Amino acid sequence: MEARENNFNFIRDEKRIVIPFFQRAYVWKDIHWNQLLKDLKCSFLEKKEHFLGSIILKRGGVDNCSIIIDGQQRLTTFSILIKVLCDFLKEQEKNYFKDYLFENFTIDKPKINHSKLDKEKYEKVLKNKENLKDQKNLEYKDGIFGCFNYFNKEIKNNFNNIDLFEFTKYIIESKLWVIVCLNANEDEQKIFDSINSTGQKLSSTDIIKNALFDKVIKITDEDRAMQYYEKYWDSIFEKDEKEQEFWNEEIESGRVKRSKSEIFLHSYAIIKGIFNSDSDSLSNLSSLYKDYIKNLKENELKNLLSELKDYAKIYRNFPDINKETVLKYENYELRFFHIIYTYSMNTVLPLTLFLRKILEKKENIYKQCLYLLEILMMCNFETKDYNKFFSKVIKKIQKVNFDDIVNIMRIEIFDRYGKCFNKKEIEKWLTSIDNYDAKFVLFWIELYRQDKNKDYKDNTLGLNYVYTLEHLLPKSWKDNWNDIISNEEDAEKFIYQIGNMTLLKGKLNTSLKNQNWQFKLNGDGKVKNYISKNADLLINKELLDKKSWDTKEIEKRTKKCIDDFFEIWDVDIFNKNNK
Repeated sequence: MEARENNFNFIRDEKRIVIPFFQRAYVWKDIHWNQLLKDLKCSFLEKKEHFLGSIILKRGGVDNCSIIIDGQQRLTTFSILIKVLCDFLKEQEKNYFKDYLFENFTIDKPKINHSKLDKEKYEKVLKNKENLKDQKNLEYKDGIFGCFNYFNKEIKNNFNNIDLFEFTKYIIESKLWVIVCLNANEDEQKIFDSINSTGQKLSSTDIIKNALFDKVIKITDEDRAMQYYEKYWDSIFEKDEKEQEFWNEEIESGRVKRSKSEIFLHSYAIIKGIFNSDSDSLSNLSSLYKDYIKNLKENELKNLLSELKDYAKIYRNFPDINKETVLKYENYELRFFHIIYTYSMNTVLPLTLFLRKILEKKENIYKQCLYLLEILMMCNFETKDYNKFFSKVIKKIQKVNFDDIVNIMRIEIFDRYGKCFNKKEIEKWLTSIDNYDAKFVLFWIELYRQDKNKDYKDNTLGLNYVYTLEHLLPKSWKDNWNDIISNEEDAEKFIYQIGNMTLLKGKLNTSLKNQNWQFKLNGDGKVKNYISKNADLLINKELLDKKSWDTKEIEKRTKKCIDDFFEIWDVDIFNKNNK
């Protein structure tokens, strides 16, 4: 390995610099562009060189070109900046910098051969193709086009007092870089993982992908690796911007946010035994994958990639729940994933993914399995410890026939969480329930009642989860409800019962929410929202004929809600079969 301080002239000595096809997309954002431009501007004005970071190249690529191992984000950004600066120069001045952007003896062949994900956009920027200054392209704020637009705007607006030709010369000739050159026999993956600390940190998904296809290249060749990449990875994870957005989306997972691709790769690692939930940490996920694949032969790698693709297609087809999702009681899978979405229960995904894969042609068994997990998630109020438990269940299921899966799951769940299915404890929870849980439970009670009611079942299209929870007997009860409640102890007992709560489309006006029953029910002729205006919900329709609202009505409605809860989530499935 050779390392030396250098200026941007190093790129003129390169025939071509290739960013491997499997490296991640360009991810720098305005925070990075702003800092880079600010540092370079200060460096020029103060005549004080600024270190931009290291570039790691590996010699001896295809056609004697150099492969970039680390620094593609910095190098891409810097080259786009040079391109933007050239656009502001006179024609004769531009010629001085042509060899920094394009291969020698060519007119428009970029010196940097970009990765598959950004190749087209990068070439458009350098070649000024397809009218980059059209309004549509000017709207880009991210990615390659976003970088071009940012620099174009900043140079135009904030560099009026700077000689752009001298500035461009300065940043090219200053020793801003450390160029590290590797020999053909050096392990670039180790170096790539260890030094990447500048800019935006690599995700586990990036590192795993790099390791997979670097391994394929090592035991086959780049053409074969490209074939595998296009067939097994690109076609799923990076096919187009829509798919990339899906897999890059970060969602709540425990106390942190993780991308869907990382959640999926973690789930697959649990299924395959790559990740041990008893001893391994998520921070080591990429290392565990690399250890797993380091001794695999080509056929084994091919099978791994093929299976990854199959599982990824299943994950991609799982319901993607959001506020616009229309939910109906009869759609059991939507109900299951709505629980995961609402309570961030992503720890159940490895088991769900595995069940969906092996039960592809056993829909009824799959449905029963999800129902058991659904009851567990709704009724377990203790420390979850789901990671270890679901890993254990996967291992158990892998050893049994299809017909035994439901029973195995029922026994395992009851053995570990049996006390969660105590009906008295669940009733106690429902009579002192917080708003978040109450909103969810009431929403599904409403859908359950609609499903039972033929008129609703045949004529409603389902509901979005967009309601606001309202206490019928309000928390601030002293002004208008002291004929119903006389002390704080009774207030605590009745206000937080599920029977004293309902769902509304939007909050009640502050002046109305603490008023007496008739005002809350029918409004005062001035406010826009009140309970009877939300009578399209069955849980509100039953309130319309109530002349008053008191503790007896609360207890009666609470009992009805509890009965419905156990109709939806039948804990006796465990109790009856495990006594």
